[in-house]
Amino acid sequence: MTLTTHAPTVSVIVPTIGRASLAATLASIEVWPGDEVIVVGIIAAALPSVGVQCIACPSGRDWGATERTIGMAHARGDYLAFIDDDDVYLPGARAAMAAAIAETAAVPVLFRMRYPESGAVLWRVPQLKIGNVSTQMILIPNDRARLGRWSPRREGDFDFLRTSGWRHAEFAWRPDVIAQLGHEDGHRLA
Repeated sequence: MTLTTHAPTVSVIVPTIGRASLAATLASIEVWPGDEVIVVGIIAAALPSVGVQCIACPSGRDWGATERTIGMAHARGDYLAFIDDDDVYLPGARAAMAAAIAETAAVPVLFRMRYPESGAVLWRVPQLKIGNVSTQMILIPNDRARLGRWSPRREGDFDFLRTSGWRHAEFAWRPDVIAQLGHEDGHRLA
């Protein structure tokens, strides 16, 4: 009997409101064999056709909750990652994801991200709380029975993780900085 295994795949879900910065976001995504990129929302510009699935829908005007939920329903990857249309992954982000997948036992992983002007890094303390997590740092197993719900508010990323079927103590906190926000956001670091 021969067992075949495959390297875990990642579905990257990109909610968009039609920003011009979407091209830079897509260019920053490293796609490995079997990975997919799902863009959901207002598709205002021509997108690369190779490896990008586009799902047009009007903006939910709910901080991307509608778009992320639609993207999750279409995702086929073993893991889900999320990045907004005005943010970028840093070089090596996909390799950091692969390392985390190999070293953890199918649990949500929370990386770090950087603000562009200040260079401040979020998170400082590995703790699930409002203001200490952001969409761009999430890598989560695509286990539909355990996925959380995005709420229609700015803290939807926190709500998504809080309502997931994993205990918060199970989350893996990785020091790798994998993404940079496209704006400073005026966000206080937790």
